[in-house]
Parts: sequence; structure tokens; C-alpha cells
Amino acid sequence: MIILCSSFLILYFLVLGFFYFFNGPTKLETLQIIIREILYIIPYGYLMLIFIEYFRYYQLKVLQTTTITILIFEIINRGSQFTNLFNYSLPRFLLPAITAIWTIAAIIWIIFLFIPKMKDYPAMISIRRYAMGLILIFFIGLSIPFLVKPDNIFAALQLLCIICAIPYIFTIDFALKLQLKE
Repeated sequence: MIILCSSFLILYFLVLGFFYFFNGPTKLETLQIIIREILYIIPYGYLMLIFIEYFRYYQLKVLQTTTITILIFEIINRGSQFTNLFNYSLPRFLLPAITAIWTIAAIIWIIFLFIPKMKDYPAMISIRRYAMGLILIFFIGLSIPFLVKPDNIFAALQLLCIICAIPYIFTIDFALKLQLKE
């Protein structure tokens, strides 16, 4: 299932990036956006639950807690986007607060991923590579406004969307290492 979910997420980001690449900026209908978000959150949630179980098995409490926090706030973030589609306005502070908590949890998660020794945890290197892929996405995403002219911002966002598929390659590696060790 891990390989299937990871492959689906890779395909999801590639299709999303190339769809916009070939069609240009288009406005999706509400139902299309809801389906797209659900198609993302189900495999993503499954992968995060697998990480939670992995950290629980090895009794890595901080990693387990931060992974739960990341998953919960990702679901809340996607859910708040649903409410915005139906013209229900959330308080202005809510979305930045959700994003801030998610970002802090992700930073703590990444820091604590590099504390344990790799030989004690067989598939930890794959999770670390996944985290490095997330760091790559953060840096590219944050640097886009500074490096790209405003008329090319759409092309840069398409590239970022395609790059978002990279971390899920390492979740496939994670699944293969789990099968080899067990």
C-alpha cells in the first residue's frame, strides 16, 4: 500500500504540474477542486499514519507526536480550503495560524529525524531523504518570488508542483526497506 500511495502521489504532482503546463492557468470548478484535494489527502494521510506507526514501534515519541501534528494540520488546512470554496469566510488569523503551527511542527520533525543513529532504525535514511525533499521544496518555494520575474511566476509554480513529487520517491524506498528488514 505504501508503494501504491507513493506512486499515486508522484503521479498526482506530475499530472498537476503538467496539466497546468499544457493548459495554462485555468479555473477549476468547485467539485474538481474538492476531488483533487481528497485524492491528495487520502494517500498522504495513509503515508503519515505509516510513519506514525513506524515511530511508535521504535518509541520515538517526539517524531510520532510531530507527525500526528503535521497530519492533523494538513487535514485542517485542506478542510479550510473547502470552506473557502463555499464562500464561508474563516477568521483572517486562522489560516496563517494553521500554516505557522504546521511549519513549526515540520521543522521540529526534520530536526528530530536527524538525531537518532541510522543503524538503530533500518528505514530512517529513507525518511530523512523524504525530509530533505521537503526542505528542497521549501527553499525553492520561498525563493521563487525573488528569482523569477512576475510574468514567469506561473511557470515557476508549475516547476515547483512537479518538484513536489520528489519526496515520495523516498517513501517507496522506505517501503522497500521495511519489506527487506521484516
